[in-house]
Amino acid sequence: MIDFFVNSFLPVAILIFLGFIAAKKSFFNYSESLAIIKYVGLIAVPAITLKMTLSINFSIINWLLISNYVISEIIIYLIAMLLCRYLFKLNWSESVIIGMASSFANHLLFVYPMALNEYEANLINPIIAIIGFDVIFLVINLIILDCLKFQKLSLKIIFLKQFSNIPLLAFIIGLLIIFFEIKLPITISRSLEFISESAAPCALFAAGIILSQRLERTQIKISYLIVIFKVILHPILAIILIWNLNKIDFSVSETTIMVASAPVGLMALIFSTQYGVNPNPITRALLITTILSIVTIPLAGTLS
Repeated sequence: MIDFFVNSFLPVAILIFLGFIAAKKSFFNYSESLAIIKYVGLIAVPAITLKMTLSINFSIINWLLISNYVISEIIIYLIAMLLCRYLFKLNWSESVIIGMASSFANHLLFVYPMALNEYEANLINPIIAIIGFDVIFLVINLIILDCLKFQKLSLKIIFLKQFSNIPLLAFIIGLLIIFFEIKLPITISRSLEFISESAAPCALFAAGIILSQRLERTQIKISYLIVIFKVILHPILAIILIWNLNKIDFSVSETTIMVASAPVGLMALIFSTQYGVNPNPITRALLITTILSIVTIPLAGTLS
């Protein structure tokens, strides 16, 4: 566990810490962090999504493993969303965003970079498959949020609007390239590799800047709800489904449990501002789960 912490988690944590210090020293500010995240969302994430989609080996995907993770993610999402709607009396848009924050892991820019340092391709493949599902799940959530926000628009227009979602387009293009067995030119492949390598460092540095911001003492209960669901209940539920009910060996499911133990993903934070949802509880939960993941991710990676 100590080796995992030093060799895999610490390099990621250091980059977040550098962003935090840079903001505290006023080298970077909050608006500049949003510009960095915009680059990550519009350029780097689509590039890495396409790159990873092309690397998926569908013949070795453990569909039982992935389906169990997906089931655990959807259960956490639905319970958190319904609690926010009916217990905390939030509106539906707020409840959907909190459901996303409670279930969506920071796998693409947090777990995936660490896994690359530690694991063979057969254990990285489940992470890529989960990311692919979450791209689709994200689009479903955006359709729901658009239906709530733009009630006068038809469902057809809202559905077509999702094709402006660049990560989704990258995922679809990747699947088409695989299906038609298209060989990419070396220039394109190297460009994807070059841009992809910038995604995690930029996002982690920007996350450090965001985490440096002073938070209002509001909606604390919501932030704690997100924390409990994301780094406690989600991994426990995933373990119950994967190990106890379906008896999937730890050596196969190790990285999948790590994803379930990961901190809150940035997508919920990004879309909260776009749909008029207070980002404070998500930001607070992002900070707390990032700190807790110092324990949860290495622990998940060394369970036996």
